[in-house]
Amino acid sequence: MTGFSWKPRLIVAALVGAITYLWIQSANPELERRNRLQATLRIIELRDAELMRDILLTRAGLLTNYDALTRTGQSLLNLSRGLRDELAASVSPEPRRMGDLAGALSAALQDRLTQIEYLKSDNALLRNSVMSFNEIGRNLQLSANPADSARLTNLWRLMAGFLENAGPESARELEQELERLSGLNSQSDDYQVLIAHGRLIVEVLPKVDAALQSIIGQPILSRIDDLQHALRLYGDGAERRAEHFRLALYLVAVLLAAYLLYQFALLRSHTLALRRAHASLKQEIGERLQAESWLRESEARLRAITDSAREAIVSVDAGGNLVSWNRGAALMFGEAAEEALGTSSQRFWMAIQAQLQAEADATDRMINPITESLGIRRDGETFPIEVSLSHWTRGEERFSTAIIRDISARRQLEAVARQQELQLIQANKMTALGTLVSGVAHEINNPNQLILLNAGLLADIWSDALEILDDRYRAGGEFSLAGLSYTELRASAGVLIDDIGDGAKRIERIVADLKHYARPQTEQAGAAFSLNEAVERAVRLVRHVIARKTDHFEIRLDSALPPLQGDPRQVEQVVVNLLINGLDALTDTDQTLGVTTRRLDDEGEVCVEVMDQGCGISPEHIQQLCDPFFTTKQACGGTGLGLAISASLMRAHGGRLNFSSEPGRGTVAQAIFPVNSKPWSAAEHAD
Repeated sequence: MTGFSWKPRLIVAALVGAITYLWIQSANPELERRNRLQATLRIIELRDAELMRDILLTRAGLLTNYDALTRTGQSLLNLSRGLRDELAASVSPEPRRMGDLAGALSAALQDRLTQIEYLKSDNALLRNSVMSFNEIGRNLQLSANPADSARLTNLWRLMAGFLENAGPESARELEQELERLSGLNSQSDDYQVLIAHGRLIVEVLPKVDAALQSIIGQPILSRIDDLQHALRLYGDGAERRAEHFRLALYLVAVLLAAYLLYQFALLRSHTLALRRAHASLKQEIGERLQAESWLRESEARLRAITDSAREAIVSVDAGGNLVSWNRGAALMFGEAAEEALGTSSQRFWMAIQAQLQAEADATDRMINPITESLGIRRDGETFPIEVSLSHWTRGEERFSTAIIRDISARRQLEAVARQQELQLIQANKMTALGTLVSGVAHEINNPNQLILLNAGLLADIWSDALEILDDRYRAGGEFSLAGLSYTELRASAGVLIDDIGDGAKRIERIVADLKHYARPQTEQAGAAFSLNEAVERAVRLVRHVIARKTDHFEIRLDSALPPLQGDPRQVEQVVVNLLINGLDALTDTDQTLGVTTRRLDDEGEVCVEVMDQGCGISPEHIQQLCDPFFTTKQACGGTGLGLAISASLMRAHGGRLNFSSEPGRGTVAQAIFPVNSKPWSAAEHAD
């Protein structure tokens, strides 16, 4: 059947191709081209006749404007050049020979136009001199005496004869008369101008006539005739060639028709055989259609089951290409079945295809254990999946089916649970640390009170002993105490005792601040307090951290701030949290941390402003800073509760927290309190 089908097609295609080629050649575009070129030559003849008419009018003085000469000449030149370029572009010898003739025609036209330019120039000079000669001669004759008038009349007669026939004899007579007239010394300047114009006319008029004869003698018409003759010969040859192609076209068309009739008779014989085969196949097709109907019903039931499942149910062939894709898979991976089917399954999950192949080669088990992997959505996002695999065959082909579940929510819940567990552990540590701090502060306070008491007693003892020791010094001179001379000891002992007292007082103040910071909240903690004092206590609590983190700490407190209502311990907690966050943002001890208290203009509010030159906060995190458990310092032990608690404490005081930051430049945190707030109550702090 294959050998029968391709040979007729090849023969018919060859005959149709031959007919097409012969038809194209018989159309003979060269004839149309010849007609177009002949029309161009006729236009050139008409333009040349117009040009010669205008030249003769110019010579006769009847054409006062040379624009028509210029336009006609340029048109002739453009037509001849176009004709030359079209013929010269051909590769065949005959058109190229005609291109040479067209080039000769263009060159002749160019020479004629050049002569016309000379003619226009000389003719304009001649006409100007003739007009001047006539005008000056007419004026001189009116005022001349009889002798001069006779000479002028004779000169005018000779000039008229010369203009009518510029022969050598008339030119010689005119020059002699001009010489006689110029020999008279008594002549005026007008006579000299008249003589100069006369001589110029004698010189230019022969040139004008010679140029006119040269223009007329250009072989333009002969060039055109030669080109037309060549075009006729070329057209006749093309016409004969087209006749040959038309005859060949007819013969090939007859051959094609005969071959088609032969193929039609052959087709009828095969049609009878096909009808008999069709009758036998019709019954077989009916049985197959019934089987396909049953198969479609079964597939529809299976598809309804798979599409109703929330899990992704997909099947792949032995090459890893997808052959089935349910609605759950389209929702999970973000790609419709029309786009996914037939593509590689490796686009949608990692490390499953190798496992499918290994299990298919190792065993014929239908059910495999559940495994976990990573899925890949259409936009490239990865997510955790749980896969249950099975294998099946159809004929000699092996397939694998996977039921895939998205376990992102489960993983997220597990991560949240672990995070909350860690946060609870951290909160428990902080609670234990607070209890420990209170106990340590109490234990430190007892020996420190003894030091304070003994430092005061030592100061009184030293003061009373100074008189006795001074008397001893005056009586016996220099002596030593504890290995030191009395003079040196008298100057430094009092300072040492005062330093011991000051150090003990500082320990007492730090212990008091720690106990004050860790003391539980009471319902009565709503008295008036100084914001500056709360800030100073907070700074003292973190002074050791400040000294370790930065060498440039600045504190500026506005002494004119009004007192606030609320719990000063909670305000200290807010300031401590802001200071700790600012210190954590510093990456170098040369960076600055500053604390400022001030009153906001025309707002009835005061604020504590903590400014750092640290790493800054990205814009997408600014709005989340006060969310519970949100932290960017999780790796360093951050719980995400400090600013959330601080924001809650600020709301309890009727205030708010503001943050402004520029990544890489630093952060400014403001705790803003109202001045005339309502009486504060700890019960309002429900958070």
